[in-house]
Amino acid sequence: MPSKHIEVKTFKLAHSTSDTVKIQHVEKPYGKYSSPVVSIAIYSEGSEKTSEIEIPYENIEEFFKALNESVALSDSIPRSEIHAELSAPIGGGA
Repeated sequence: MPSKHIEVKTFKLAHSTSDTVKIQHVEKPYGKYSSPVVSIAIYSEGSEKTSEIEIPYENIEEFFKALNESVALSDSIPRSEIHAELSAPIGGGA
C-alpha cells in the first residue's frame, strides 16, 4: 500500500510573496509497516517543493519543545522592527 498524505494545514510563509508551508499527516511513509509521520514542506510559487522534513510522532513533543526554545531565544534578542528600514511589509536580500 502506498503512503497516504492527509493535508492538515497550508499557510503563507512570512516574508515571502508566494511561498507556502504545507503540514500533512503521512500514513505508511516508508512502506506497509512504517509508522506515521508529520510532513512539513515549503513550496515555492505554490507548487514546487523546495524543502521537507518528516517528524515521527514519537518525536513531536521534543520537536515542539525545541521550537518553543527557539522562539524564546529569538524573542530575547533585541532587534529593530522587521523591514523598518525599507518601509515595506516584506523585504529582500542584498
